[in-house]
Amino acid sequence: MLYNDHLPCCKVQLFSIIFLFLSLVSLQAQERNISILFDIKNSSSESVKGSEIKLISNENQYQVFTNDKGIALLEAIPGTYTIEIRKNKQLGYSNTITLSKPETFIIHLTEKITSIEEVVITAKEGKGLTSSSIINQRAMQHLQPSSFTDLLELLPGGRSGDPVLNQVNKIHLRETGNPGEEYNTSSMGTTFLVDGAPLNSGANLQYTYDFLDKTNNGLKRRLNITSGVDMRSIATDQIEKVEILRGIPSVIYGNLTSGIVKITNKSGYSRWKARFKADGYSKLFALNKGFENKEGDLKINTGIDYLNAKSDPRDKLENYKRITANLAVAKEKKLDRGIFRWQSNLSYTGSLDGSKSDPDRDLSELNSYEVNNHFFSVSQILNYTKTTPSLYRSTEVQATVNQRFDKIKQTKFIQLENATAFPLSSVEGEYDGYYPQAQYISDYEVDGKPLDIFVKMVNNFQLEHRLMKHEFNTGFDWQWSKNWGKGQQFDINRPIDPKSTFRPRAYRDVPAYSTAALFLESINTVNLGQNKLILALGLRGNTMMNLPSHFKMNGKMYFDPRANLQWESPSFEIMNKKSQLAITLGYGKQSLFPDLNLLYPELFYKDIQQLNYFHNNPDYRRVYYKTIIYNPQNPEIEPAVNEKFEARLDFSFGLHQLSVTVFRENMSNAFRSMNEYGAYQYKKYDPSGIDHNAITSPPDVNTLPYQTINENFIYTTQRNGSKIDKEGVEFQYSSNRIPVINTRFTLNGAWFRTTYGNSFPVYRSRDLQINGRPYPYLGLYEGMEPNSKNEVLNTNLMLDTYIPKLDLVFSSSFQFSWYSMRKLSPMNGVPSHYVDQNGNIFPFDPETVQGTLLENLIIHQNNDRYTTSRRPLEMNLNLKVTKSFRNKAIVVSMFASRLFSYYAPYAVNGISINRKGTYDPYFGMEINFNL
Repeated sequence: MLYNDHLPCCKVQLFSIIFLFLSLVSLQAQERNISILFDIKNSSSESVKGSEIKLISNENQYQVFTNDKGIALLEAIPGTYTIEIRKNKQLGYSNTITLSKPETFIIHLTEKITSIEEVVITAKEGKGLTSSSIINQRAMQHLQPSSFTDLLELLPGGRSGDPVLNQVNKIHLRETGNPGEEYNTSSMGTTFLVDGAPLNSGANLQYTYDFLDKTNNGLKRRLNITSGVDMRSIATDQIEKVEILRGIPSVIYGNLTSGIVKITNKSGYSRWKARFKADGYSKLFALNKGFENKEGDLKINTGIDYLNAKSDPRDKLENYKRITANLAVAKEKKLDRGIFRWQSNLSYTGSLDGSKSDPDRDLSELNSYEVNNHFFSVSQILNYTKTTPSLYRSTEVQATVNQRFDKIKQTKFIQLENATAFPLSSVEGEYDGYYPQAQYISDYEVDGKPLDIFVKMVNNFQLEHRLMKHEFNTGFDWQWSKNWGKGQQFDINRPIDPKSTFRPRAYRDVPAYSTAALFLESINTVNLGQNKLILALGLRGNTMMNLPSHFKMNGKMYFDPRANLQWESPSFEIMNKKSQLAITLGYGKQSLFPDLNLLYPELFYKDIQQLNYFHNNPDYRRVYYKTIIYNPQNPEIEPAVNEKFEARLDFSFGLHQLSVTVFRENMSNAFRSMNEYGAYQYKKYDPSGIDHNAITSPPDVNTLPYQTINENFIYTTQRNGSKIDKEGVEFQYSSNRIPVINTRFTLNGAWFRTTYGNSFPVYRSRDLQINGRPYPYLGLYEGMEPNSKNEVLNTNLMLDTYIPKLDLVFSSSFQFSWYSMRKLSPMNGVPSHYVDQNGNIFPFDPETVQGTLLENLIIHQNNDRYTTSRRPLEMNLNLKVTKSFRNKAIVVSMFASRLFSYYAPYAVNGISINRKGTYDPYFGMEINFNL
C-alpha cells in the first residue's frame, strides 16, 4: 500500500522533470537559432524576386522565397549547409556555407545556367497587382534607342517610328488619335521617376506670347508647357531597367492621372562601356562605368552621353543637341538588427533646340530661335531595412531638388504692313501710344528658373499569422514648386509680335505652390490551400497649399481610393507542363493638381484705339489708347481626376506566357483653355473736323467730338473642361525558345478606343462686320466642339533568335496596324444663350431671331465633316541584329526599319488614295566597347 501510495507522486515528479528538460532543450534550441539575410541579384546586379532558397544539411532543411526587393530572411540553427537557389525551377546557384552568427549573404546568380531563356529583347508583362511592362537592359541594347521615346515601341500596341527630335516628344499611354493641345492632361499626368526621384516640374512657364495667342510657327512645337516630360531629354545608356505602370498603382504614388514610368539606373560594378550610334538623323556617343569595393557595400556609377540630331539630314539650319551626365553613389552599412543604405544621385541634362533662317528664302538672314534647357537634379535616399523578425520592417526617406535654367532666344525681322501703332502702358487707363518704324529687329528672351523640391517617406510594416500575411505602407510626400526666372524680356517699343495682347512679366513674381499627401495601404496575402489571394486596399489624401483664399482648392483635401485583387490558382499539369492561372481586378482614382501655368495665367490686356491720327509730319501724329486689364485666373479650377477599371488574366504553360488586360478610364475634368467673355466701354474720337494743312500740333482729345461705344470680346481662361475617355484590350504572348533554332515568338498588341470632347459650353464670336464694326453678339453653344472618337488595332509579331555559340541575337518584327478610325460627332450650331454688347446674357430662341442680326449666331454645319474616316491595313517589317565579339568586349548592332512595307489603298469621297512609297526605309548601326 505504501508503494502504491507513492506511485502517482513519483509519476508527477518524473513528468515534471521530463517537461522541464524538454523546455530547456527547446529554449536552448530557440536561443541557438540565428537570423540570416539573403540578398539575391542577377549578373547585372538586379534584385531577383521570387527566387527559391534551400538550405540542406543532415539534420535540418529550410526553404524561403525572396521578396520584391530580392531579400529573404531566414531563422536557422548554426551549422554547415548546402545552399541551392532556383529561379523558375532552374538552378542558378549552388554552394556550401557555414552559419555561425547572424550574417548577410549577397549572392549573384550565374547567367550560364539559364542564359538562353533569360535573353529577353522585348518588354515583359509584369505579374504584380497592376498592369505594367518591364524593359531590361538587354532589350534596350537590342533596340538601339536614341532617346526614351524609342522604348515605347515595346509596349502593347506600340509601333516603331522614325525619331522626331525637332519637337517635344510627349508620352501617350493607352491612347490613340491626335487631339491637340487641349488634351495634354494625359501626358502631363504621367509621372517619371528616376531611382525614385520625379522629373515632372510644376513650375515650368517657358512659353512665348505668340504661343499664347495660338500663332502657328516653328517655335510652338519646341515648347513644353503643361504637357509633362519631354522624352527627348531622357538618355537610355545609364538605365538598367524601366517599368511602365499603366494600371492602378499603389497609393504611394500620386499627383498623376495616366501612369508611372519608373526608371532604375545602373548600380554596381560594370566595365567601361562606350557606345557609338549613327543613323540618317542623328549621331550619339555614350560612356559609362561602374565601381564596387570588395565587400559590395560601396557602389559608384558614372556616365555621360552626347546626341546631335537633325530633323532632315540635308538641313543644317535646324538641329537638336543633348548632353547628359550622371553620378550615383550607394553605401550600405550592416547593423546588428538591420541594414542602412544611403544612395545619392547627381544628374545633369542640357539640350539645345534651335533653328536659323535659310538665306535663300529670308533675305534679312536675321530670323533665328533656340530653346536652351539645363537641368540639374540632386536626390538623396535613406533606407533602413530591419533583418530581425518584427512588426516594423523598413523606412525609406527621399529628398530631391530639381533646378532648371531655361532660355528661349528669338530674333525676328519685323516688316509692318501699314501705319501700325503700339500700346505701351502696363496699367489700366487712357494714354498715348507709339508709332514704330516700318521695319525693325526684335530681340526676345524668356528666362525661366523652375525649382522643384520633393520629400517623401514610406514606412513598411508586416505581420504574419498562420496562413495570412499583412503588409502595411504608410507615409507622406510633399512638393514645393517656384519659378525664379526673369520671365519675358523684350523692348516693348519693338515687340516680337505686333498684335500681342500681353506685357512682359517676371516669373519670380508668380507665387510658389506646394502639394502634400498622406497615404495608407494594406496588402493582405492569404493562402487557401494551394490558392493564393492578394488584396491591396489604399487611400491617399491630397491637398494643395499656399493658394489664395478665394480658390476652391484652398484648404480642401481630395481623396484617391484604390483597390487591387489578385487570385493565383494552384499549379496544375497540362501535357506534362506546369501551368498556372492568375486573375487580377483593379479600381482606383488618380488626381492631378494644376501647375503654375494653370493657376496663374498671364494677364490679358485689351488695348482699344480711341484715336489714330496719322499725319505726314511725325510731330503731328497721335494715337490714343484705352487699356483694360482682365485677369483670366480661374479660382474654380480643381484637380483632374481619372477613374480607372481594369481586369487582367495571366496564364503560364511551361515557359509560355499569356497576359490579357481589359481596361476603361474616364476623365471628365481634364485641363484646357476655354473662351470667356468680357464687356468694355470706350470713346471713339472723330478727327474729321481737323484741318490737316493748318494743324501745328497733335490733336487734343479734349476738344474732339467722340462717341461712347460698348462692345464685348473673348479671351481664354483655364478650366476643367476636357473629357478623355479610354477603353481597350492589351495582350502579350511569349513562347519558350524553340530548341535547335533557339527562337522565341512574341505576339503583343492592343485595341484602343479614345474619345475626346469638351464637357462645358463654349462662347464663340462671329467674324463678321456690321456697318464697319465687329458683330455685336456672342453665342454660348452646348456641344459646339465635336467629340472625336478614335480607334486603332495594332499587333506586333517578333521572332528573335539567340545563338549562344556566336553570341548573336537576330530579330524580325512584323508590325501591323489593322485599321485606324476617327469619327467626329455632329456639333450643335444653335446657341443656348447669347451675350449683347453690354455683357448681358439672354436665352436664345431660334424661332424668334429669324430675320434679325441674332440669326447670324446660328452656325450651319457641314455634314461631310462628320463622316467616319478609316484607314486600312498598314504593315512594316523591321530587322535588328546584335553580335558580340571577344567575350562581349565588342558588340556591333544594326537595324533596318520598314525594310518591307505594305499600305492598303483606300478611297475618300470616291477618290482612291495609294500610299505606296510614302515612307522610305530607315537604317542605322552602332558599336559598343566593353573594356
